Amino acid sequence: MDKAKHSIADKRQRLLYPATVSLALWLSACGGGGGDDSSSTTPQATEDWQRDILLTSLTIDLEAMQGSADIQLAGSTTSSGASFESGDLIIAQVTANGRQLNYRNENGALHIGIPPSSDDVTLSIDYSLNLQSNFDGLLDGGMSFTWPYYCGNLFPCKSGPAEGSGYELQINGAPTGSEAIYPASIINDAPAYMLAWVVGDYAFSSLGTTSAGTEIGVYYPAELQQQALDGSRYLRDVFDWYERTYGPYPFGQAVASVSVDWGPGQFGGMEHHPFWHIASSAISDPWVHVHEAAHGWFGNGVRIACWEDFVLSEGIVSYLTARAVSAIAGETTGDEVWTSYATRLAQLQQSSSNKIAWPSGCQQIDILQDGLFGTAPYMKGAFFFRHLEFSLGVDRLDQILREFFLAYVGTAASMDDLLQLVEQRSGYDPEACAIAWLRSETLPSGDSCTYQ
Repeated sequence: MDKAKHSIADKRQRLLYPATVSLALWLSACGGGGGDDSSSTTPQATEDWQRDILLTSLTIDLEAMQGSADIQLAGSTTSSGASFESGDLIIAQVTANGRQLNYRNENGALHIGIPPSSDDVTLSIDYSLNLQSNFDGLLDGGMSFTWPYYCGNLFPCKSGPAEGSGYELQINGAPTGSEAIYPASIINDAPAYMLAWVVGDYAFSSLGTTSAGTEIGVYYPAELQQQALDGSRYLRDVFDWYERTYGPYPFGQAVASVSVDWGPGQFGGMEHHPFWHIASSAISDPWVHVHEAAHGWFGNGVRIACWEDFVLSEGIVSYLTARAVSAIAGETTGDEVWTSYATRLAQLQQSSSNKIAWPSGCQQIDILQDGLFGTAPYMKGAFFFRHLEFSLGVDRLDQILREFFLAYVGTAASMDDLLQLVEQRSGYDPEACAIAWLRSETLPSGDSCTYQ
């Protein structure tokens, strides 16, 4: 996930039915006709962030700027509520089995009163949404961008990276002559930021099918056909290598890279599996395609337990990018990836940017404001995993990564979980070198934590 560059711009918001904005906002905050009514036989709006989301089914109308979310929750006999991030959504009503529920929507949080029950319950939430302009929700042109914690501007959600849900999605109201590209369903639990769509006039090229039967392709505007085909030329074989080396792909039988226009300053990609987005300026870069594809196994397939574990997503995926390029395009090309990594690492060490790749704690930082989203988790992480390869041997490391993926796919794991498995399966204790590479501002010295 080399993300799109975050531009600083004034937010442009378009509300549905502007003449009724004041009334709509009042209804949203107070709960309207289905709001927090103490005389109701249903529970009052109750805060509970622990309810397990099993499935989120969304219908979004881009023309009307309206959404409907059916959120299936695990039953609870002890809780009478559920809470979700709601950003600047305007809530119209919340029901369950046709029954109005009490809710309170304020300060970016939606709290709902739910009768206790051991049975699963499906909440139906109707709402209006707004355009955003700072890569934090629905963008002008109809595409979405919610990483890392802006899903609440798109649908009621929980944005923590450990949170996972299955998803169903339907996009209506795309402009005439455009199509919306998105997964109709995601059957394995995934982080909220993985769900996304893009709208445009697209052509599609099939790149073939892997030995496991996964169909690989690429979407692009007609004028970028050659660039897209150049950039995706290794994608089928790389994806096949990932499946054979680390385990079955968990998000369906059809995947594709999708060219997106994020505007000036765009670069890199976003791991919106199974149709990950790549900036149009980077669509010709094979390494970006390879990088985003790897997130199907780590970062998405295995979610990170905390933002502090970001290196378990980006560090390992940067390492796998170099490995996959070497395996498919040849060692010389793979060496070019490592040379570029070494350059980026040297530039980091000479800069004033954050140099800690794996902060201590869990959910104690803001990944954007505290500087963790930067070069350190990517490059220091990649070289730490290269050190593990050097210390364990490539075959043993691959066996451990495969076992780790198969054990945690569809769930969240921490960097500590992986380090413990490394020690259990190899007898090598990686803690000291993990600290030297990932929790120190300097680079390791001496031979004990080398990678060559």
